[in-house]
Amino acid sequence: MYFTKYPHRANFSFPQGFDPEGRTLEINGQSFRGEVASYEGDVYHVRVTNDARWDGNKCLESLILPPPSERHRLKAIENFELQLLGRNGSPILRSVAGEGFGVCGKAHLFQFEVGEEPRFYGMGEKNFATFELSGYRTKYWNTDVWGDFSASQWGDGPVDPPYFATPYLVVKTGDEYIGLLLHNPYATFMETPGIDESRVFVEWQRTSNHLIVGSEDGEPNLWVLYGPSLRELTQKLQKLVGVTPVPPLWSLGYHQSRWGYAGHDDLMDLDAQFERHKIPCDSLWMDLDYMDGYRIFKTSETAFPGGATVTAAALEKNGRRIVPILDPGVKFEPGYAVYEDGHKQDVFCRNAEGKEFVGLVWPGETVFPDFSQGRPRTWWAGYVYHFAREGFGGTWLDMNDPSTGPVDPQGMLFNEGKEPHAAYHNQYALGMQMATHEGFLQAKPNERPFILSRSGFIGSSKHAAIWTGDNLSNYFYLKASIPTSLGLSLSGLPFNGPDLGGFGGDVTDDLMVDWTKAGFLFPFLRNHCGRGQRPQEPFNFPAPVMGVLRRYIRLRYKLLPYLYNLFVQQEATGDPIMRPLLYEFEDAGLDRIDDQFLIGPSVLQAPFIDKDQKTRTVILPGSEPWYDATNGDWVEPGTVKVKKGRETTPLYVRCGAILPMQPGTPTDNRKELREVHFHLFIPPTWSGETELEYVADDGLTFDYRNGARSTLRVTAVSVDGNLAIRAQQTANGFGAINPTFVVHGEPKSVRVNGADVAMNGGKVVLTGKPLDVKVLG
Repeated sequence: MYFTKYPHRANFSFPQGFDPEGRTLEINGQSFRGEVASYEGDVYHVRVTNDARWDGNKCLESLILPPPSERHRLKAIENFELQLLGRNGSPILRSVAGEGFGVCGKAHLFQFEVGEEPRFYGMGEKNFATFELSGYRTKYWNTDVWGDFSASQWGDGPVDPPYFATPYLVVKTGDEYIGLLLHNPYATFMETPGIDESRVFVEWQRTSNHLIVGSEDGEPNLWVLYGPSLRELTQKLQKLVGVTPVPPLWSLGYHQSRWGYAGHDDLMDLDAQFERHKIPCDSLWMDLDYMDGYRIFKTSETAFPGGATVTAAALEKNGRRIVPILDPGVKFEPGYAVYEDGHKQDVFCRNAEGKEFVGLVWPGETVFPDFSQGRPRTWWAGYVYHFAREGFGGTWLDMNDPSTGPVDPQGMLFNEGKEPHAAYHNQYALGMQMATHEGFLQAKPNERPFILSRSGFIGSSKHAAIWTGDNLSNYFYLKASIPTSLGLSLSGLPFNGPDLGGFGGDVTDDLMVDWTKAGFLFPFLRNHCGRGQRPQEPFNFPAPVMGVLRRYIRLRYKLLPYLYNLFVQQEATGDPIMRPLLYEFEDAGLDRIDDQFLIGPSVLQAPFIDKDQKTRTVILPGSEPWYDATNGDWVEPGTVKVKKGRETTPLYVRCGAILPMQPGTPTDNRKELREVHFHLFIPPTWSGETELEYVADDGLTFDYRNGARSTLRVTAVSVDGNLAIRAQQTANGFGAINPTFVVHGEPKSVRVNGADVAMNGGKVVLTGKPLDVKVLG
């Protein structure tokens, strides 16, 4: 498998005719069937079939289709050329004339013209360190980056392809948006037009003038989505591939991990340290060290002399969970019960000789469950069931790219050796996620599972959160984390984040501070580092550094009601948690910003992400002022210059925002969603109306699906600084929500539910000095 070689359009053959009534096209005398199916919401499926070339669609997870529609914004015209009409009826995406769809053996491609000055986004997990993606060639083939590339490649620059394959592209043309999704599990590829001279050293490095998407094998299945806005487009994609179910509340907290925690004693010491230093933390993570000789599902008696259940029960007193690693590789060792049972049940992938395929990873010689099939997934789920019952609160799935060490993975065959490796390589992690998710549900049927995964494919959003794989403690990876996570968020994977501080290398004090300030509100927040590296627990830094790290971890917990409600909205609407500025605003110049981002609609971050950076420019979009969370000032929209502070970070709140927060400054991980402070950000003399629907439930079980959820609707109307607030509980399934209202601003008067209320002075600490607020009551 060449990671950086791509099929070239000159080697493809194109249709010589197309019969739209018979839906047949001819290529080199061979007949193909070409269809365009329309679904509600301007969602279209382009499918080409030929039994002699492709054996159906091998995707493990089906897409969630909207109802069929008679509307045909996308049409196939002569030579099976595609044409998508925009809002004014003119084409905004059209096939290249005469070369719109082509084949070369089992490979296929689509070529499009996309108008003047298009912009490209998404692409799933790509660490190109840039948000806008013009002028790139890229392949989708899950890799073990540190195993498949040399350290000189991944040390401080982009590596492609990385761990996670999501062949999805957002195309912006004018003020309209198009989504292209290749629902094909084989190696897929994209080529976007655009010239970046810094990446062009010889002429052939320039990408095509046309947009190209295709696959090296597999039935052509292209989904075309029309926005017209980025918000509408992203919502449609998320619902098509599957929203992320509302995760357990504890999974949105702070997580502490390290390769090297040796078991019970280390975990109990960590528990005591977090309590002593009053740093909230929801879970402690175990890397390979907890296993008996890297044997999965076999816990080391040295690590847990009394069994993991004893440690789990002790940690539960402080509301903390153990989250251990799970690799797919099973040690190839006669006498090892898991191997013996799997061998007897015939659940492992085979090689070309009909034997069990053997790779070389952590246990040495290793065999791999065939997650492409239902029976091996059921077998795996059974072991996960017992694993969860040991007291483990969740798990993280690693090495599921699948990593086979120095052994060529293409020798790993599926479905009793009948199916090629390429058909399921990109889906291997997805199958593992499906089986692991089922095992946790069997163990705890009414508890929301939490699974973190390194690799995956389309559909992973329904089963697991994603971390962006092994990274390094340097400023390149800090800087790249923002566009990488934004790309994932726009590509249907909203629950994602990098390893805070970097996994490899020794983090410096300054880098750890900068990374924490930048990442403390990412959808997923885990501090993880490697064995032999400088310890990254907050309390292992000098006191001034620990104070800053603790400050932002606590601020995350203060904002947990806001974060949790963003996930509630994501399940309902498909909106991501982390968003680019152009998701909410239409200002000119926002389409290339990759060092600022939004958390939900209301919180804007513009962190310092370059080494030795002392000042930076911040763009505040829109037409209304922003609240500076550092000093409480209202800042007019536009461009502002900000100086770097040791404890502060540029963070702004949108005019009119209502942010639900925990009371005070949290010093532990206790949470009660019914006791909530609603912070209203109202500029002086502002006139406007704002609204929030706030949800509270137990944050753990599925009872909310059966009505055990409470909802409070808060509306605020300000007329020239005279503020009227209305709070109405619209659902009571989880009991009464007790609101307290906190106003950031100087209202002339305030009424709550029609009654005058007192405005008492108070202080709130966000990213800077204590801020003066008005507490109503």
